[in-house]
Amino acid sequence: MNFYLLPAIELGPLTVVRLLRHIPAERMDEALHLDRFTPREVAAHLADWEPIMRARIQSAVTTPGVTITAYDEGQMAIDHRYRERDPHEQAELYLVERRITAQLIRSLTPEQWASAVQHPERGRQSAEDLANLLLGHDLYHIEQLSEYLL
Repeated sequence: MNFYLLPAIELGPLTVVRLLRHIPAERMDEALHLDRFTPREVAAHLADWEPIMRARIQSAVTTPGVTITAYDEGQMAIDHRYRERDPHEQAELYLVERRITAQLIRSLTPEQWASAVQHPERGRQSAEDLANLLLGHDLYHIEQLSEYLL
């Protein structure tokens, strides 16, 4: 396992919480890019996806080879009413959910890291791939939120 994986897994949500504290309230619903979420929606998205990603890691370990469900993030945002959620509450929920994910990741054996699920669009994803995907996903949205600080 990557030495920095666990610290980085735990730091992503803390960084999001900190960034959101510095984004003015009047910018929470501002879309800087047509195809990306607003800060309010980012917080809700991260809180929504954390249990899904954790379940995927758990599935890789408990039912290797199973095909996981692909989701439409844009439709989830509509269905789950991201535009109505409090971004700070959602960021705190994301932090709580990530701590649970970190506990799961900490518990994995070297053999379990190689266990994999099948994503209908992305193919085989091992528990290690999924854990590392969390880091990329965090960084993608951290960079996005940082644009609102300029």
